Amino acid sequence: MFNNIGFWAYSKIDEVINSYFTVTAISYKPLPQTNRRTSTPLQIEVIPAYEIIRRSDLTSNMEIVNQELREYGFIPLLRPHPTQESRAMLYIFPLSKRMRETEQKLTTPLILFGLTVLSVFFVGFMSWDVLRRIEPLSDLNPIVTSLLYAIGLIGIVGIHELGHMFVSRMHGVKASWPYFLPFPFGYGTFGAFISQKTPIKSKNDLFDVGLAGPIFGFIASIFFTIVGLMISFVVDASVVPENLFNPLTPMDFRLFSDTRLRIILFEALAYIIIPNKGGDTQIFLHPLAFAGYIGLLLTGINLIPIGQLDGGHVARSLFSENNHRILTYLSAGLIILLIPELWLFAILILLMYSRTGHAGPLDDLSTITLSRKIIATLSIVLAVLCLPIPVELFNLLFPFFS
Repeated sequence: MFNNIGFWAYSKIDEVINSYFTVTAISYKPLPQTNRRTSTPLQIEVIPAYEIIRRSDLTSNMEIVNQELREYGFIPLLRPHPTQESRAMLYIFPLSKRMRETEQKLTTPLILFGLTVLSVFFVGFMSWDVLRRIEPLSDLNPIVTSLLYAIGLIGIVGIHELGHMFVSRMHGVKASWPYFLPFPFGYGTFGAFISQKTPIKSKNDLFDVGLAGPIFGFIASIFFTIVGLMISFVVDASVVPENLFNPLTPMDFRLFSDTRLRIILFEALAYIIIPNKGGDTQIFLHPLAFAGYIGLLLTGINLIPIGQLDGGHVARSLFSENNHRILTYLSAGLIILLIPELWLFAILILLMYSRTGHAGPLDDLSTITLSRKIIATLSIVLAVLCLPIPVELFNLLFPFFS
């Protein structure tokens, strides 16, 4: 069944597994390998699958076994037994080349970062330059204001991803530097992502990594929102011309705009911070405040418990694979029903999820701590405060903000 190297490796695996678990049965399952370029099958790798007894020391022993098996080039995956609650299944996979890599080339992340800076700056300039037709704003330098918008938005997105990266590395998960995604329309970027080269070990770790990004990004968004609102512009409505905004971008800098989704927390902060909201005045958001608005928008969307979004990672740490799947489709349905503007986004997330699912942590039988369950409850409140709401529904629920 195995060559000499394979026989030696699997004998070591047997030795480690039997040292820390009570094994009741063992079988060997094929793991087909495929050539990525031609999609043709290659040699079939055989992986051992151990049926073990669920003991109280299962999680602590998984930590030890994970460390020992990595030295031999393997990684353990713990899953519930398909039929017996008193048993568990432990699968042993070989470490992929990607998992063994220790160096990361910074060329691609840096190029994408530079392109995103240019993209966000370009969109900011195209949108803000139109506002120079308003006399009180005509003296503002569009290059400076566009640069501030780029600093705010890229700062928020970058801090969000750095939160994921730092917490991943804190838990021993190899993670790349952020890959920014430029897009010279819309808001100037599709956001950013990090690539995790090694799997997450436990549900606690999955929770921490998933929630770190939204929390870091939320803090940055609040900072830029407050600073931006404090220096936003209150002008006489009579000097504001019609057809003011660039149709190529959705960036409407008016505070009370019928074209922009409303966010409860953003509107509440604006209501508190900006004076002179009544009468014949029009409030134009400073680019930093608008960047903060987008940051809160991203926070709310990312906290939705769907698929592989950050909220989906948090949900997967709390629920089983099957319950996570149910919650994903339920959340997508609610998005389409309550926030029609995001229907395409929900469909795309579902398509991605249907292809890859959610891998979950290596130890899917670990339990999450009580403190994290409490934080998860608070994150739901944060999601509601940051989720975008259609204008008509927002005005119906919160008429005093408009």
